[in-house]
Amino acid sequence: MAQEKRYVAQKRQRRRRKAAKAKVKLYEQGKLTHEKLPSLAKRFLSRKNRALKRAE
Repeated sequence: MAQEKRYVAQKRQRRRRKAAKAKVKLYEQGKLTHEKLPSLAKRFLSRKNRALKRAE
């Protein structure tokens, strides 16, 4: 039972991450404003920007 619940939760989280990454992509193409991004997408974006800045 616990295994099944964990799997369902993991599936839901994966869907949320995938949707958030798609929103980040739209933002980078200029089709979305920063205010319209969900909080998870903003977190991904800030993490990405930090990584890019560190790589310079």
